[in-house]
Amino acid sequence: MPIAENDWIKIDYTGRLKENSKVFDTTMEDIARSEHIFDEKRAYKPMMCRVGDEKFLIPGLARGLIGLELNSPQTFEITAEDAYGDRDSKKIEMVPTKRLRKANLEPRVGNRVQLAGRSGTIIWVGGGRSRIDFNHPLAGKDLTFDVTVVEHLTDEEQIRKEIISRRFTGVNIEEVKIEVSEDPSTISISLPNYLIFMEGLAIAKYTLAMELRDFLDFKVVKFIDLFDYQEPPTSEEESETQEEENNSAEQEDT
Repeated sequence: MPIAENDWIKIDYTGRLKENSKVFDTTMEDIARSEHIFDEKRAYKPMMCRVGDEKFLIPGLARGLIGLELNSPQTFEITAEDAYGDRDSKKIEMVPTKRLRKANLEPRVGNRVQLAGRSGTIIWVGGGRSRIDFNHPLAGKDLTFDVTVVEHLTDEEQIRKEIISRRFTGVNIEEVKIEVSEDPSTISISLPNYLIFMEGLAIAKYTLAMELRDFLDFKVVKFIDLFDYQEPPTSEEESETQEEENNSAEQEDT
């Protein structure tokens, strides 16, 4: 059955520059390693998205997925206009270099920086000033994507888990307790206590709440930080545990 608009799916993809076929992104570890773009901090696995939704993918690719078949590889050629847009000279700005240093950013050509909530690349440094290009690194580039739909998600519980997993990378979703009530449409998410040290936790919660509202129509999203303090075993319990371990060891010896 062809994939329809608003279906939830998982895809494997490899993105290349059309001009020279250089790989700039992929979901597959073997390709990332062979193309020398492997990132140890990244989890290489199929990406979940909603078909036709540009919140997940660039416009040309989001629309191109409509009508695909499961496990049927497809290659797309996407113009800059339908990818990351044309380069805009107004997005190239000169800033005082001391402003970068004040923000603990190294003023070196090629470095990616975050200033006032915008990401950019330093393209020139000199005379106490730095020129920063705030265009997307792939702006103005025509691209190609090799894409395979590897899974069609239809179970609502699985879709919820996948959406939550996107915002808490590396967390075992089975450690996250999820409860849903219908009146009003409310989802409660109990997070394991070690997540309290996660960088950008507040932003992750806010973004996830907006996604659960927009994608799954939840009216209320509750987050619960779960601290499960276990009482230390009593002397009697420790003795029983030790005796069980000793008996188990004796049985293995025989």
